[in-house]
Amino acid sequence: MNHHHKRTLQKGIRIGLLLIGLMIVVIPMVYMVISSLKENSQTFTYPPVLFPKKGMLTIENYIYVIMNTAILRYMVNTIFVSLMTVLISSLVASLLAYAFARLPIPFKNIFYAMIISVMLIPGLAMIVPQFELAVRFNLMNSLWGVILFYAAWVIPFSTFMIRGYIEDHIPYELDESIFIDGGSVFSVYRHIILPMASPAIAAVSILNFLFPFEELGWSQAILKKDVLRTIPVAVTMFFQAHNRTDWGFVFAMTTLAMIPVVVFYLSLQKYFISGLTAGSVKG
Repeated sequence: MNHHHKRTLQKGIRIGLLLIGLMIVVIPMVYMVISSLKENSQTFTYPPVLFPKKGMLTIENYIYVIMNTAILRYMVNTIFVSLMTVLISSLVASLLAYAFARLPIPFKNIFYAMIISVMLIPGLAMIVPQFELAVRFNLMNSLWGVILFYAAWVIPFSTFMIRGYIEDHIPYELDESIFIDGGSVFSVYRHIILPMASPAIAAVSILNFLFPFEELGWSQAILKKDVLRTIPVAVTMFFQAHNRTDWGFVFAMTTLAMIPVVVFYLSLQKYFISGLTAGSVKG
């Protein structure tokens, strides 16, 4: 086998593996959207029909969900939690990343290792002390009780990603040019770090925005009022109330919940890949 044929074969294998991975990721989502457009009785047909005929599609599930649940309120709650989590975590993580990447802090590596080690501990593993903190600071039945703890969970990973981007892609000479002109460390952060590290900040922001749309345990533990529920809690309670059989309604609710995430991702898509691959190539 000559070199050209070998490269063609390797390329074909890579494309094939990517297609398999794409199918594994996309097919469940496609099935969910299609099932949300089918009558509930058709959800249990065997073998399952992935692409039903046009006459079999209906929007009755969406009408039922919108008319009989507070789905719009739940979406507003979740979007608010997501945006606040993104804002707090982006600000704190970018400041920490800048400090660990640039500033001469005593015992910096020890502090950084302590923050990064939190990534190894699942948030729900600390639910008991977190619950006690929420009670002590009167954060029960408050969206801020969800926001502050979510931000604390995602800040370590965000700091790790942004620090790697700063070290690999932002030359220290740019910092020195600000200092020569009489600027402070905050001037460097504002005029150099924030603009140039925006790909990494945007990448972690997408992941952090998604987090409240998929986390259930903590929000279910702390939010007891129906008016405060987030989408994961609302879907769970709705599913239980309908005897775990009305899959068409559940699929419709979860499909509606995807819309804000997709819109947020598309708005920051151009930064996502460059941010996630920040530390893979030395700049």
